[in-house]
Amino acid sequence: MNPSLFRIISRDSTIIVSLNIDHQKLEKLRIESESNNARANKAEDMVKMLNDELGKKDVEVNGLKNKISLLEGEIQRAEKRIDDLKSTHAEAEKGSAQGESLQRKLTLLEGQLEDKEKIAKDATDKFRTAELSLEQAERRASQLEKERDLIEQKLAETNKKYEETKRELEQTLKELEGL
Repeated sequence: MNPSLFRIISRDSTIIVSLNIDHQKLEKLRIESESNNARANKAEDMVKMLNDELGKKDVEVNGLKNKISLLEGEIQRAEKRIDDLKSTHAEAEKGSAQGESLQRKLTLLEGQLEDKEKIAKDATDKFRTAELSLEQAERRASQLEKERDLIEQKLAETNKKYEETKRELEQTLKELEGL
């Protein structure tokens, strides 16, 4: 134990109690500051993770857009082929054997068209789902950024209080040394 501090204790025990209380306040502020720093770091990590996820979702959305575009092109080509086959079918009705063959092709193409339309619908649904996920991720990232800003503000206030308390403690110690 510091001899000058020991002398102060023997003279006035109320000063020591005050110093102990100030020390306890400083310890609480230090713990709170560390806790706030940890929460800020956690929030920054969460924002980074959400931004990474957002990037992945963007890539997935672009892939789905390309897939939709390709499927729409295939649908248009299939519809054109169906139209062509229908006109060919009308001409081929004169020959029943040839007409039956074309009818089977038409049925097959219509089935393929239904399959392609289902694929296009599924891709559109996935795209909408991805857009919703993207919007949710953006909202979450915005919310986390706001929380981070609040935590940083609280940290700055805590650090300011800590510095003020530290200055008061140093001033009190100087006054005590002067006694």
